[in-house]
Amino acid sequence: MRPALHFAADRIPWLDRLRVKRRLRRALRASLGYEPDFRHPRTFNERIAHKILNDRNPLIPLTLDKVRVRDWVAERISPDYLVPLLGIWERARDIPWDDLPGSFVAKTNHGSAYNLIVPDKAKQDRAEAIRTLDGWMAENYYERAREWGYRDIPRRILIEEFLHGRDGGVPEDYKLFCFGGQPRLLKVIHGRFTPADRHFYYDPQTLEPLDLGAFHPADFPSDPPPPPEARGLCDLAARLAAPFDAVRVDFYLIDGRPYFGELTHYTGAASISLGSYEKDLRVGEMWAEGLRQRDRAKAAAPGRLRRPTEYPAPG
Repeated sequence: MRPALHFAADRIPWLDRLRVKRRLRRALRASLGYEPDFRHPRTFNERIAHKILNDRNPLIPLTLDKVRVRDWVAERISPDYLVPLLGIWERARDIPWDDLPGSFVAKTNHGSAYNLIVPDKAKQDRAEAIRTLDGWMAENYYERAREWGYRDIPRRILIEEFLHGRDGGVPEDYKLFCFGGQPRLLKVIHGRFTPADRHFYYDPQTLEPLDLGAFHPADFPSDPPPPPEARGLCDLAARLAAPFDAVRVDFYLIDGRPYFGELTHYTGAASISLGSYEKDLRVGEMWAEGLRQRDRAKAAAPGRLRRPTEYPAPG
């Protein structure tokens, strides 16, 4: 009976919405410890859940697709910010492994965390890599958390150049949370894809640390703060974020040069811990204020679309 109900829900929008709403409510309760309000969202995670349930901007699936987003980013900012692409395939067994460079990153385009980091091809088990990619290709990422934008992305494998960080490993990840088209929060991840993964939050304009999340820069004195070039990411992020009420725009900085990472519309699947309910609420207010500032900017200049740099600075 349950499989039959799930089959029906997948084809009846209102029934599927009820199922997604129930799943989101359970997830927020379990991971964050409070009863969410989806009708009048206030916290960051409630607003993400509301976005999952209601936002049907057609650019969302396009920008979640790691293949199609490349052309979109090239048009909005420049192809110079794209990580060099080595190829796109529909089947892992068709990848010419012998022709690939000594290090690369293989990923699928239709989900999150489908990344195979290969710092040394000589040490990589090729058969295991193919099994991993085939496993990801067999999944519809939408089934994990019912995030609408992932539902119909055609699945492909892409391989990009490996970007080396300061120590030769994976570079720091710079994630800009944009609300109303403007960056309001910067998250920097050190040691990504390793057991030493840690992340810190900063004001994206001043680069001052913020009391959010589980980690604090003062507890990790060997981790460098964001370099001055991180401020330059704000304008790039604003250009990419302009069509959306809220989106996270990710970059890498390699020797001061920005490279686009990805756009994320459903950060943490509405279950990301920011340290407390009050901090969750604080970031939710950043979201609300970003939308208010955008509305004021539109009202001040009706009929003219402002460039991102013309909007008021966050804060």
